[in-house]
Amino acid sequence: MKKILALLLTLSLALGLCACGGSATEEPAPEETTQTEQTGELEKIVITEPVRGYHWAPVYLAQTLGYFAEEGLEAEFQSVTGTPPHAALFSGDAQFTMVGIESALMVNEGGQGAKVLASTSQKYPYSLIGATGDYTTLESLRGGIVAGGVNTSGGPYSFAMACMNYAGLTPETDVSVITMASTGYAAAIQAGELQAAVSTNPWAAKTLLDNGGVVIVDGTDDAAIADIIGSASYELFVLMTSDEYIASNPETVQKVMNAVVKAMQWMESASPEEIAENLLPLFEGGDEELLYDAQYDKEREITNYTGYHTESGFQAAVNLTKLAGGISAEPNVEQIYDESFLDAAWAALGE
Repeated sequence: MKKILALLLTLSLALGLCACGGSATEEPAPEETTQTEQTGELEKIVITEPVRGYHWAPVYLAQTLGYFAEEGLEAEFQSVTGTPPHAALFSGDAQFTMVGIESALMVNEGGQGAKVLASTSQKYPYSLIGATGDYTTLESLRGGIVAGGVNTSGGPYSFAMACMNYAGLTPETDVSVITMASTGYAAAIQAGELQAAVSTNPWAAKTLLDNGGVVIVDGTDDAAIADIIGSASYELFVLMTSDEYIASNPETVQKVMNAVVKAMQWMESASPEEIAENLLPLFEGGDEELLYDAQYDKEREITNYTGYHTESGFQAAVNLTKLAGGISAEPNVEQIYDESFLDAAWAALGE
């Protein structure tokens, strides 16, 4: 790696692409180099996402802090709507995707082999918010309507179903759990058509609370969430790639994980202000929201600074995805995770 970095630096100086003082001595190139290494260009990788979201921050920061570039990579983030973002892995249009753990479980049960490389969150970031002061408990939702995100196989819907199940409320009989985009929450609440909704991020929860909402279940409250889903930990947000890509491009996968681990290490000691500032290039116009999310994240310790999953979090994910009808089988950990690249990245960083 040192030799490759030295070669890249020499090429950059020769082409006048950086104004650096001093001189460098060119070292012999490795016997085998890729075309990217020979030209000094960065290898482009495409990472898809359902939406640009704070809880994948370590992956975004790997790009904005220059850690991908240090590994010879350049990431392009693509928000995908209309189709699942992970579909691009199997069409060859993307190399990596950022999704929820539920998607990883469903993809594998569907026969499309994929592995979670790292988890970027460690606590449930969702909250169930009552529309007004009339709805402050789960029991108060009896006879009402609860919004659980955009589809029945997603995390928000699973969370809503888990909350109803915990309270002994039978969907369709005691309460209606419906799908609805969060952009429609405010209007539905104002019209009296919605008694509660699942907020998927701190800013969304703040918006509901500022308009008279009340927290019924705080997913970041260890005791409360452990009662409902059986685990205080829940590694919801993940970085995933296909089994085929791992087999054919293990070096690139390792470079990605090296960069993400560096970003996790940086993020753990960074202030909310520093995190928000460095995320801003990928969140145009999101200054206020980024800072709020970063502060909330630090206070509630939501970010996963190691990337590893927990056994209790995995089992909770399986249970919730089954509850929502996303899967029917009982997968084992090896079918879902490949943390060997994470192991190697941490080992290298520790040297």
